[in-house]
Amino acid sequence: MAFQYAAKFICGPSEGTVLARGYYLTAVNVHNPTREEIEFSKKFAIAWPGQRPGAVVDDAPLTPLGSDQALEIDCQEIRARTQLTGFVKGFVIIESNFELDVVAVYTAARTIGQPIQTLHMERVPPRRR
Repeated sequence: MAFQYAAKFICGPSEGTVLARGYYLTAVNVHNPTREEIEFSKKFAIAWPGQRPGAVVDDAPLTPLGSDQALEIDCQEIRARTQLTGFVKGFVIIESNFELDVVAVYTAARTIGQPIQTLHMERVPPRRR
């Protein structure tokens, strides 16, 4: 695949030992700006504290995306694919033969159900492979 995107994800409740105490969610949005349907792959690389590398989960089938369509990869999918619960961090790695628009949206609150305390959006640049 010609292009790779590595979008950071942070999901779940933090007790304050690694990140500030709170509840974190990530949504990675993918848009196909081309005039044709494309397919892309995605995998999840887990990052543990203390410089411990985690597993790379690469079991997802190719994802089709029509012209000008968009989709979202969220914490619910990340948990389902990695089979992890609790607080988890790492990268969603997207690979495609076509350049895509990839934007990560990060939110945090003090606890589940509380109003959002922070919102940040970040465009993920492509890396040529």
